[in-house]
Amino acid sequence: MPPYYNSSDREILRVFSEAIKASDTEAYEVLFKAEYENVKFFIRHYVHDGAESEDLAQETFASLWTNRDRIDPQRNIRSFLFTIARNKALNHLSSLRTRLTDPLERDSVNLSIESLSSEHVISRIDAMDMKRIIDLVYERLPELTRRIFVMNRDGNMTYEEIAESTGLTVKKVEYNMVKALKQFRNKLSLFK
Repeated sequence: MPPYYNSSDREILRVFSEAIKASDTEAYEVLFKAEYENVKFFIRHYVHDGAESEDLAQETFASLWTNRDRIDPQRNIRSFLFTIARNKALNHLSSLRTRLTDPLERDSVNLSIESLSSEHVISRIDAMDMKRIIDLVYERLPELTRRIFVMNRDGNMTYEEIAESTGLTVKKVEYNMVKALKQFRNKLSLFK
């Protein structure tokens, strides 16, 4: 496994971005394998053409590589990637719109352009990044902390109910909740 996977989660993202920025083809290939299908699916949602979506996904990764000097290691590289994908899809749809003669097809393309241009899509890209970070933090929580967190957040149990259910003290339950929330806050603050 490449050396940039041996650090904390924050370091992994930073070092991974730095590696690609420094022309590390291995890091680029790992990102390509991990995200190609996601990028293609994202583009296809707006472009509605499988072959064109594949081409645009490949162009997205080519553009990422070409513009790797613009990668900010302090930001999530996945956001940068999906922003490129969004722009590729917008450019394609804008070009397509000028060639269409059927008003219904043009309306459909206009709706896709409007959807891709909205703040909602940008928020969704950011939300995808946040979900990945949340999942990563959740997976790294110690088993007991994770179980207490799930009982409280998903099960709507009070600290007292959790203590009774687990045989722990209320203070131990509080400690684990604070521990979990602190880890979430630390990771999420990186992407503000």
